[in-house]
Amino acid sequence: MKSLRSGKGIYIAGAALLVAIAAAISVALSGGHAGFAALLSEPFFKPIKSAMTSLVATLERTYNYIYRYDEAEAENARLRARIAELEQEYREYTEISDENERLRALLGFAERHEDLVMEPATVISWTASNFSSSFTISKGSSNGVELYDPVVNENGYLVGQVTEVTGTSSVVTTIADTTMSVGAVIYETDETGVASGDFELFRDRNLKLSYISGDSNVIIGNTVVTSGSGGVYPAGLVIGTISGIGVSSSGLDPYAVVEPSADLTGLAHAYVITDFAVSE
Repeated sequence: MKSLRSGKGIYIAGAALLVAIAAAISVALSGGHAGFAALLSEPFFKPIKSAMTSLVATLERTYNYIYRYDEAEAENARLRARIAELEQEYREYTEISDENERLRALLGFAERHEDLVMEPATVISWTASNFSSSFTISKGSSNGVELYDPVVNENGYLVGQVTEVTGTSSVVTTIADTTMSVGAVIYETDETGVASGDFELFRDRNLKLSYISGDSNVIIGNTVVTSGSGGVYPAGLVIGTISGIGVSSSGLDPYAVVEPSADLTGLAHAYVITDFAVSE
């Protein structure tokens, strides 16, 4: 559009030049006695008059187009600014809504587990490789966080365990990490086993539930929770749901695939369980 604006002056200058030339011709041919309007009435100058009329009309259309374009461009700028404002308002609303939902879930979990003492934290960064998964949180020993403290999300789903602690931050290794294992119970059948990270299942962040009996009644969709054995984790924390059943390469050891209930890849907030009642 810049070329149109810069060309506007050329159109006007050209029209002025044509008018001046026509006027000069009129004066020259009439000896100075015939007016410009009278000269244009002569048949000889009808083509010139027609051309000038067409040029003026073209210039008017061009000017109107440029004027309307400028108005439309200004309106588009106002609309773009308003859209940006609305998008920002929507993002803020979504963030507030998500925060409220998270707090409601946390409150519900806390009310069901009054024996747990939890320290909220923000996930600062993630570290992951082909067979490991961990993240750093914003709370450390100065906040009462200790080595091996369990970590959950706002719903109380098990996320992992504190494996490194400094004064102001801690590293949490997720339950999908191939170095992690936790005593587990199938909620529907009370069958026990060990849920652990597995090299073959790590890509999908799934766990292997081992040490289940060959005549197990486990089915896909069963819920797996912590057993509380060993006193490392509270009993009853949801680990995940069974998404598959298999047998080891030897054909002797059945196992189940557990899909974690917690998000182990994009967690933004975590809750460290700093104290709980140990199961007898």
